[in-house]
Amino acid sequence: MLVTSIGSLPFTDVKQSVDAVFQFCPEIPFWPQLPKRSFYERMYIQCLENIPTIVIDEQAETMYVDTQKTAGIETFYEDVYNRNLHAFSISERAAPGLYELLDRLPEVKDRVAFIKVQLVGPFTLGMSLKDENGKPIIYDTAYFDVIKKALRMKAEWLIDTVRRHYPDKGVILFFDEPAMVSFGSAFVSISSNDVTSLLNEMCDDLDALVGVHCCGNTDWPVLLDSGVGLINYDAFSFMDTLFYFRDNLSAFLSRGGRIAPGIVPSTAEAIATVRPGDLRGHWLKYKALVAKAGTEEESVIATTACGLGSLKAEDAYKALEMLKNLQGTAEGR
Repeated sequence: MLVTSIGSLPFTDVKQSVDAVFQFCPEIPFWPQLPKRSFYERMYIQCLENIPTIVIDEQAETMYVDTQKTAGIETFYEDVYNRNLHAFSISERAAPGLYELLDRLPEVKDRVAFIKVQLVGPFTLGMSLKDENGKPIIYDTAYFDVIKKALRMKAEWLIDTVRRHYPDKGVILFFDEPAMVSFGSAFVSISSNDVTSLLNEMCDDLDALVGVHCCGNTDWPVLLDSGVGLINYDAFSFMDTLFYFRDNLSAFLSRGGRIAPGIVPSTAEAIATVRPGDLRGHWLKYKALVAKAGTEEESVIATTACGLGSLKAEDAYKALEMLKNLQGTAEGR
């Protein structure tokens, strides 16, 4: 078993966050995102720098798409066409943990199997980012095209940046899709085929192991039938739900897809009450469900159920310690 986490941590000190990553997840160190440190480190804002039509108000802590603006769109599409990745870089202001991680990775380099980075997913960003009238931008074909192409280019920039620093290491890129829990409700008038196509458009041909993180229950065939290589879900609270769709799951696994179970809880209430034996039981149940689905995973990547950024620091440390202990349990230590 290898372990990593979703991304967000509750710290405001960048060095402290990377220290924690190296202490608990040295085989798959992850880019620590610190939303309590800065408005620009929130998952939506982080990926919207230098995108035309985007209006970011730091003082009001708001963002929206101004569909009356056209300045910069022509240059934007030229940069996309020419694959000018520098135009889609994420600044150190928005991602100090990423830059610190890459600078300090030699401290654990010999133990590293993968380096994990993450971005908000296209469905979640499309539903959460509104136009000037409060309408989700995913329903505006022209302007959502700008947003999804920007997100794709930022994903390429992230992968390229990691590979230029450490070409001998694997790269994992998660698209975080918390809004997938609302898919299929009366509030979302988008078909499952459209969401699957959107994910495929985002993930196809990226030079990384590309996964999707969803921290609740959803219409799992939307993800299982897509081209993503890794599905990460909250296996602490929703262990069985993914396995209800046996045919879709078997097809996903048979074409090389992998499940990354979020076995360690990420809420303060659960962290305070869960015992080591409980997590061992969750792990054994997960293994049994995978075996029943007709496959065995050669190397499981386990995670926390969701990001830890909203917790108190001491609870985040407890969750990461649980994750490390779970790894020891799985390896018989």
